[in-house]
Amino acid sequence: MTKKEKIQVHRMDDWFSGVYIKPFGYEKSSVPDYEISQPHRHDFYYCVLSDKGRMELEVDFEKVEITDQTLFLSYPGQIHRIISAKMERGWFLAFDPAILDEQLKNILDQCLSQIILVPLSPEQSAGFCSYINHLFVVYNDGAQMFRKTIIQAMVTGLIYQLASVYHSLEQFNLIRHPARSIEITKSFKQILRNNFKSIKKPSEYAAKMNMTVSHLNDTVKSVTGFSVTYFVQQELMREAQRLLFYSHLSVKEIADDLGFEDDKYFNRLFSKAIGISPGAFRKQGETSVHL
Repeated sequence: MTKKEKIQVHRMDDWFSGVYIKPFGYEKSSVPDYEISQPHRHDFYYCVLSDKGRMELEVDFEKVEITDQTLFLSYPGQIHRIISAKMERGWFLAFDPAILDEQLKNILDQCLSQIILVPLSPEQSAGFCSYINHLFVVYNDGAQMFRKTIIQAMVTGLIYQLASVYHSLEQFNLIRHPARSIEITKSFKQILRNNFKSIKKPSEYAAKMNMTVSHLNDTVKSVTGFSVTYFVQQELMREAQRLLFYSHLSVKEIADDLGFEDDKYFNRLFSKAIGISPGAFRKQGETSVHL
């Protein structure tokens, strides 16, 4: 793979209503396709509904396997590529974050997992497929009155349903924790997701949440098993790996981009968190084979 100065970003600019929808195996489309086997980022959410089939992806250096009756959601900014896909029935849906209401954006930002992968019952899968099929009919009907508004409203409704299924699973796994602790942890994760480059100290996150740093740290650790510092470093190192692997930015430029005034400190932190230096990680990536 030939690296570029910046990671390739696919954008929603040419897609009607900030939405792109396509069933697997559907050949004819009035909207542009793009190269999906090469590592890239989106400035939009992208969702895969697999009713029958299998897909293997790499999302931020983690392998993700989508199987029968599974819903997957990728966040804007994540680096991913499709390794293999043998999909018989299912849907691909991409949508602009701008079409979501504030409540839904907050729900998605507060998900504790970086990768949203939801197993569905046969009934749930059939229901989602039926809903998306109806959406696809409207999407392709140029004569439909209020088409743009209907499409955006239907996508919002679909993602609320996805969030509901995901959060039901999440709540079940967190049932032993007090509701207030879960709420604090989710709020922290949302603030972190949007501010990790500019805010690095646990005390600053605690101040934004109007609580003591010890209370925030104890709460997050009780729910997740990890400290606030751990999550801050993970978010920073995830972005550092993306830039090292898929761009020609120097280590110093990457440190600057992530808000580090001292690139030597960034080097030490990366080496401690990832186990090898930034330079070694980049060299490792240059020798990797990509589809």
